[in-house]
Amino acid sequence: MGFSKKEAPNCEWCPHRKNCFYDLLDDKTSKKEWREMRIANRFKSGETVFYEGENPSGIYVVCTGKVKVLKASRTGQQLLLRIEQPGDLVGHISTLAEWPYAGSSEAMEESVVSMIEVNSFKEFLSKHPRSALALLREVARDARRGEAKARDIAFKPARGRLAGTLLRTVPAAAIKKNQAVISGLKRKDIAEMAGLTIETTVRLLKDFESRGLVARKGKDIQVLDVEKLKSLSGHFS
Repeated sequence: MGFSKKEAPNCEWCPHRKNCFYDLLDDKTSKKEWREMRIANRFKSGETVFYEGENPSGIYVVCTGKVKVLKASRTGQQLLLRIEQPGDLVGHISTLAEWPYAGSSEAMEESVVSMIEVNSFKEFLSKHPRSALALLREVARDARRGEAKARDIAFKPARGRLAGTLLRTVPAAAIKKNQAVISGLKRKDIAEMAGLTIETTVRLLKDFESRGLVARKGKDIQVLDVEKLKSLSGHFS
């Protein structure tokens, strides 16, 4: 099953609207056009949204579920770059740069992902210049997050990097509701995102658990003490 208008959720009713690019659009006309030009698809866990090296077919918005962005080596090894939550844009930087996708995107659980095709997206930005400013803000945030991650790996101790990674992996809304659970990630994935070895990651997770900062729930990790993890991370980027 491919992308279609039938699968596209109604942005006005979306519980994740406040986290989405849609909410940054400044007038009813641009919001109406954004809703109408979207097509969407439902992905099962493990299904690929787009592949590294493909020419961009458009930009994507995670509507429900979670997707991860991966980069592969020549030998087939995969590196987890980041996890995108509902409301996040995916593939927009490659689309704007007119470069092939720098990584592959894969659903981590059943997810609905909307897409705006390249030509429709360019026409939309030309027609609504203020929307282009909103998009620049999103791109700037992505750049800032990349800089923050590079800084963390260069200067933070392992404990701080892991604490920050755990906090960035769960949505802010879940933290506020005291429902911060990290699911669908292997210890290897967490280690890659934190820039640590698997051995160091496992050791530190056991330490965090013994100190009451996190708890294991089967294969999942529940965050118990957000404030102490923020303190350990030094700077919650």
